[in-house]
Amino acid sequence: MKAKLLLASVISLGIQQMNFAQVDSNGYTTVNMSMGTSYQNRVFFDFSSNTSISQAADTWDIAFYRNSTMDKGIKVNDAKNITVYQVSANPSDFDAVLPSQKSTWGNPVYNPDQTTRIQDGAFDSSNLLPSGPFNFGWGNYNIATHKVQGQVVFVLDYGNENYYKFFINEFSAGYSFKYAQWNGNSWNPTQTKILTNGSDDAFFNYFSFTTGEKVNNMEPPKANWDLMFTRYYTNYVYSGGSMMYKMAGVIQNPSVTVARVQPEAQAISTANLPASSAFSGTITAVGHSWKPTSGAPLADVVYYVKQGSDYYRMYFITNEGTSTGNMYFKYKNITSTLGVKEIGKKAVFGIYPNPTTPDKKVTVLFDVKERAENKGSVEVFDLSGKKVYHAELTNQEGFYKQDLNLSHLATGNYMVKITYGGQTETKKLIVK
Repeated sequence: MKAKLLLASVISLGIQQMNFAQVDSNGYTTVNMSMGTSYQNRVFFDFSSNTSISQAADTWDIAFYRNSTMDKGIKVNDAKNITVYQVSANPSDFDAVLPSQKSTWGNPVYNPDQTTRIQDGAFDSSNLLPSGPFNFGWGNYNIATHKVQGQVVFVLDYGNENYYKFFINEFSAGYSFKYAQWNGNSWNPTQTKILTNGSDDAFFNYFSFTTGEKVNNMEPPKANWDLMFTRYYTNYVYSGGSMMYKMAGVIQNPSVTVARVQPEAQAISTANLPASSAFSGTITAVGHSWKPTSGAPLADVVYYVKQGSDYYRMYFITNEGTSTGNMYFKYKNITSTLGVKEIGKKAVFGIYPNPTTPDKKVTVLFDVKERAENKGSVEVFDLSGKKVYHAELTNQEGFYKQDLNLSHLATGNYMVKITYGGQTETKKLIVK
C-alpha cells in the first residue's frame, strides 16, 4: 500500500482539501473536483487519502524534468496561450531571429499527450535535427562530454506581439538555457539561467519568464498524487480533418496504470477487473475520453486504476465546461473485493469473484514485483486436504491475470494456495 506523507493544513504549494466523504449505497465516494472558472487551476488528486491540492495554473512557463541525472524532458505550460515554434537548427540564429520571420517558422510543436513518459515535452518533439540515437529533439548527446548540447532555436508566441526566443544550452544533471523577450521593436537583453535538478520531491522544476526565477512548490510529493486535472493539447479529429486542440482533462502519475472500459454500467456494487493488457501507462489514459466536446459525461465509461497493489474503479458524473471547471467523479477502492494479498515482498495476488459465479470460473490476479528464479503455482484443495486443481504461474514481472476453470468442482468451500519465490499464501474460496 502506498505510504503517505503528512502535509500541513496550510502549505505554500496551493490549497489542500480533504474531500468530504460522500459515500453512496454502492460504496462509491463522490469527489467534487473543480479546476475553477475557465480552468484557471490545476488540481492534484490522491485516491488513498481522498485529498485534492489546487494551485493557479499560469504561474510558470517552462517545466524541466528533474527526476533523473540521465534523462531529460522540457515542457511548455499548456495552461497558458503559448505557441512553440522551432525556428532553426543553427544555434547562431538565436541572435538573428525576428518575429517578422514568423511565416518561415513552420508548424508549432506541442507537448505530446500520447506518451507513457510524463517528461516528454514540446522542445523534445523538435524534428529539425537528423534522426538518430543521439538526437534529443532540442539537442544532441555528446559522447565525449556526456552532455546533451543544444542545437535548436525556439520562439514562444504568447499572442498580441508578445514573443520570447529560447535556447537550451545543455543538459547534465540540470539545465542551462537562455532567453530574451521582444519589446515590440527589438529583443531585450538575453538572460542566461542554470537550473540544477536539485532535491525536490517532484517530477519537474518550474521556471517563470515573468520573475526570471524557479517557481517553488508546484507539485505535491511524487507519491502523494495519482491524477492531475490540467490543460493539454491533443490531436482532435473531426469530420473535416484534425487539429491540435487544447483540452481539459486528466494526466496520470507515472506510477499509475489505467484501463478504460466501454460499455459498462457505472453505478454498480460489483467490479470485473479488465485483462492486464488493457491497463495503460499512457499519461492521458483517462484524459478527456470520459466526455463529449460539451455536455454530460459519457454514461457507459468506467476506469480501473492500478496504483501499487491497490485498485480503484472510477467514473465521471459532471462535466460543466469552462463556466465552472467542475468535473465531479465517483471512485471506490475495489482491492478488498479482489481478495488481494501479499506474498512476501515479491508479489501480490487476488482471486475473484469470490464466491464464484454459477459457471465456476475464477480469475487469479497476480502482480509480480520481483521476478523469482522458478515459476510459481496455484493449487486448489478441498477441506479434506485433497488437491483438486493445479496450474503453473509464469515468473514474468508485472501485472497479469490467469483464468481458472473450476467447473469440475462440487459446490462448497475450498482453499487456494499460491506459491511464488519460496513464499506461500492461502485464501478461502467459495464455489457455488
